Amino acid sequence: MEGSGTCSRRVSSLGPDRARGPGPRHSGRPAMNPHPHTGRLLFPLVALMVIAADQVSKALALAAWSGTSGPQARLGPLRTLLVHNAGVAFGLGHGRPVLISVITLTGAVATLAAVCAGLRAHRRSLAFGMALIAGGSVGNGADRVVRPPGPLRGAVVDWITVAGRGPVFNLADVALVSGTLLTAAVLLCSAARRPYVSPRPWAPDSTPAPNPIPASDPGPAPAPGCSPAPRSRPRTPSAAPAPLRRSPPERPARW
Repeated sequence: MEGSGTCSRRVSSLGPDRARGPGPRHSGRPAMNPHPHTGRLLFPLVALMVIAADQVSKALALAAWSGTSGPQARLGPLRTLLVHNAGVAFGLGHGRPVLISVITLTGAVATLAAVCAGLRAHRRSLAFGMALIAGGSVGNGADRVVRPPGPLRGAVVDWITVAGRGPVFNLADVALVSGTLLTAAVLLCSAARRPYVSPRPWAPDSTPAPNPIPASDPGPAPAPGCSPAPRSRPRTPSAAPAPLRRSPPERPARW
């Protein structure tokens, strides 16, 4: 009893974490799990901000530089050059209306997919990237619908260029490219962190069946200089003794 009391006191003195034995220890801080409503909160906010910034910047560019030619202003390494782009992003596909219509419809489907994925995203980075893609697609898609010469063939307003050379683009194009790169980076990082478990091929079990008769325990080895103790044979159940018959009482003798 004294030894067990000492052992219990030693275990209790180690503390609650060390008394449990080996295993993962927790620092007491809650795990940073992704919030299930991250996409529903962050995605529409970022997408609406991208759409508003794109449309307001296009309206200001049309009001300030309509009817002018050549670069109009300088913003550091950027130049403002107002053009009406009948092609796709960065002026590609100009003069091909059928290709433009197909790309516009494909962009609408991709926008719906980005909206669904962004609303269901649990990570902020993924929801932010999907919101940039959706906002940029809606910003340029609005120009395709409401601007001349007609629906699905409208010219997109571009007004930004780098150092007066290269393609001309707008804020929606910047959001599209940035969101695509961010989403690809997040998906690649998630795939790299996920452990790969190779499937184990099936093979028939060739191990022999265990012996139902347990092997006898040889017991502890004898100390040096001591003879081994004789083994005690296991008791076998013997037949139960027959019940004793009680003799009948003796009758008194008759005289």
